[in-house]
Amino acid sequence: MRVEYDDPKLERLCTDDAWMRRKRADIAKKLPLRIKALEAADTVGDLPTNDPLGKWHELKADLPGHWAGKVSDNYRLVIRPEGDGETWEADLVTVTDITDYH
Repeated sequence: MRVEYDDPKLERLCTDDAWMRRKRADIAKKLPLRIKALEAADTVGDLPTNDPLGKWHELKADLPGHWAGKVSDNYRLVIRPEGDGETWEADLVTVTDITDYH
């Protein structure tokens, strides 16, 4: 799947290992795993099966149409599937945030 980022700072955090460890050591082990899972999946619908430890799920209330994967007990990697079809069929996603939405 193709992965894009909402802003350059978020992209650097997700793709530069040294920067990730410096800025977010608390999630530096699992964040690269979630990004690799995104890149390896064919569609968003494949994420729950291909990366079960990420506990990928579709969000409802405040972020309808978005999905999230677990990067720590509290933090989630939030993505927005792009395209006109159903969200689980999307082969392009935009990483929008790393947040504690609980």
